Amino acid sequence: MDVAAWESPDPGEVRVLGSQADWDQLASEYENLLAENLPGGRMGPHMRPFRRCLEVAQEGGASSVVVETRYIDVDYRSEFSAHYSRSFRTPPATARRLHFFRAPLRPEQLWDLPTDAGYLGYMVLRPVPLGPVGRTMLRPPPGMEPAVRTMVTDYATVFGQRFEIAAVPFMQQDAQFDRCAHAAAWVCHYTAFRRQEVSRRSMGAFSLSADPSLGFGRPVPSDGLTVLQLLEILRLFDLPCQFYDIENLPSVAPGPGTPPDPAPQRPDPAGMWDTRIISICCRYLNSGVPVLVGNEEHAWVLCGYQRHARASGSDWIRFVRHDDQRGPYLWVDDVLNDVAGGYTYSPWRWLIVPLPDKLWLVPEPAEGMAAALLPSLAQRVVSAVPGSAAQTLLDKAARGELRWRTYARLANDFKAELVGRVDPIVLREYRMARLSRFVWVVEAIDRAGRQSGSQDVVLGEAVFDGTSNGLRPQPMALRVPGVIYLFPPDGSVRGPLICSPDSSRSGGVGPA
Repeated sequence: MDVAAWESPDPGEVRVLGSQADWDQLASEYENLLAENLPGGRMGPHMRPFRRCLEVAQEGGASSVVVETRYIDVDYRSEFSAHYSRSFRTPPATARRLHFFRAPLRPEQLWDLPTDAGYLGYMVLRPVPLGPVGRTMLRPPPGMEPAVRTMVTDYATVFGQRFEIAAVPFMQQDAQFDRCAHAAAWVCHYTAFRRQEVSRRSMGAFSLSADPSLGFGRPVPSDGLTVLQLLEILRLFDLPCQFYDIENLPSVAPGPGTPPDPAPQRPDPAGMWDTRIISICCRYLNSGVPVLVGNEEHAWVLCGYQRHARASGSDWIRFVRHDDQRGPYLWVDDVLNDVAGGYTYSPWRWLIVPLPDKLWLVPEPAEGMAAALLPSLAQRVVSAVPGSAAQTLLDKAARGELRWRTYARLANDFKAELVGRVDPIVLREYRMARLSRFVWVVEAIDRAGRQSGSQDVVLGEAVFDGTSNGLRPQPMALRVPGVIYLFPPDGSVRGPLICSPDSSRSGGVGPA
């Protein structure tokens, strides 16, 4: 690659994207620049993530792009130091960074950009033909944004001017030093870093930290990671994982509103019939936690979902995927028959969920316990006080209109986000309660209200100690319409306390 061409104009430029021809020219220029060292000078499928990133920016309404040349990117620099600097034909040591804005900008504004220019995020480009898209933070497309649930806030300084962006991190594998599993693990880890849960790890560290004894082949250049290598890297980087083998998924104890386990359809792989995949992924996405998914040959990240009703009246879920080989923010229309863009993802084989260290309890036993405790509590309240508002929960359960929504939250965030969502008594009790650092919350949802479009669909909830055992999840609070109980760590019971019987909004991430 021509280093002078890659690093000019110095320090950057403003380009107007006023027409489709402008977008096509931008894509064509970079494809030609990056393809110089490829046989035949053609990029082929390696440019798909770049083009998808441009589509996302264009759908977001971008009309200008600011290009930074000679950009020192910590992730590419780590890859360059560990791998590319040792190769016979060495690419440039710097990257480019493209910033997208809604407002039309002029070249003379490069050093004094308007603060209200509608910043849509950035994309780092490595001078690596087989995997040019580096660290990228782009706002989701408008039609997809409500479904995206793992967004984090990042900041970019553009020639001394600071801009903020909320997005899901994305990166493409370079197909040499790192592969799809490295890229997917980096997405999950950078998400946790932006939430201040872990320290920053560069992309190069994900390749250098792979334990060769847990894999096959050479660690550098990499042929990919085994599941064991992937789990060990994330553990080393302070994100111990919950692993789900899709051939052996856990069940939720039967109760009102808990769906029955699907009937096995042998000899088909479970990834083609086991609908428990959907509920497991949703529990973590409700928590804002990305889910890493893999089949026999590929790995990708789920970062959101959308619920919609089918003609039969039953709900169905479609997910949002980050695929390093196809780009960010892509729909997964059918988990059990996952075919998109000419590639067959089905059947899914495993799920990996990187979690904070102090979140020990898994969600399935918590949800099963809540499905038993909340109707039981409502029955006790109604028996003691006939006509109590708690009868609403029992009536919903009897009509098949009760569902459960489960999510994990940092206890401090859970308390802070109660304002405007619950009545003053519940707000006071939860804020004064001693809670574990992380909690699992299981909400009783009015399904009929949700289908009608109402946001106030939570009839009550159970709050569980995030460090308790899955064999006996420990509730710290139970609330049904009109009544709340709390269970302090000293073994005492506070309640019953009278509270509002009204339904409330969900505290999970995204629409209920």
